[in-house]
Amino acid sequence: MNYWALFLAGITDSYNPCSIGVLLITLTILFSLKKKNLIGIFGISYLSTIFVTYFLIGVGILKAFHLFGVHGFFGITAGVVLIIVGFAHFLPHIANRIPILSWITRCHIPINIEKHLEKGVLLAGIILGFLIGLCTVPCAGGIYLGAIALLATSVNYWNGLLGIFLFNIGFIIPLLIIFVISSREKSLKALQKINARLSSYSNYIIPIIMILMGIILILVTLN
Repeated sequence: MNYWALFLAGITDSYNPCSIGVLLITLTILFSLKKKNLIGIFGISYLSTIFVTYFLIGVGILKAFHLFGVHGFFGITAGVVLIIVGFAHFLPHIANRIPILSWITRCHIPINIEKHLEKGVLLAGIILGFLIGLCTVPCAGGIYLGAIALLATSVNYWNGLLGIFLFNIGFIIPLLIIFVISSREKSLKALQKINARLSSYSNYIIPIIMILMGIILILVTLN
């Protein structure tokens, strides 16, 4: 297993409207409330909680794959699910007609972010980070699922944990860079415009990667 490929897959998976959207929205609110001194506390708690949550989800999925085995039925099923989710993201106008696919393709950004901030910036970062860590799985977790399934078929459990860790390092680094840049108010506004433009491209690139990983997983399972 190429661990550099896992790291790059994590970087690719990092660009999704859920995690970036909440980060930019919350920073905008903090700037509007004149609480610039609390931005660092929010960023650290938010990003670290996303990392821990997403990593633990990956560990749980890897454990399940090793328990049941990624072979035969389970391997092919995981591959088919990846392909279906990929097509659902690629063709949202069709997926929206099917309830479960509509839920998968929808970005689950928490509402009432201001109310979470009222509980304290540190606690708000933890709550929002945990929610986004969970919601990123249906929103853009197809690449993560494919990477974990391929790890389960090619390496032992402990090397699989290393692979998941490297994937999550790749996942969190772009978010960290975006946070550092957007911690300045002028840069934040520019990033919001860039994010709006790039999101349209990610709607095609990420689904294609999911579909390809699903096909690879099925081929690996059959062999």
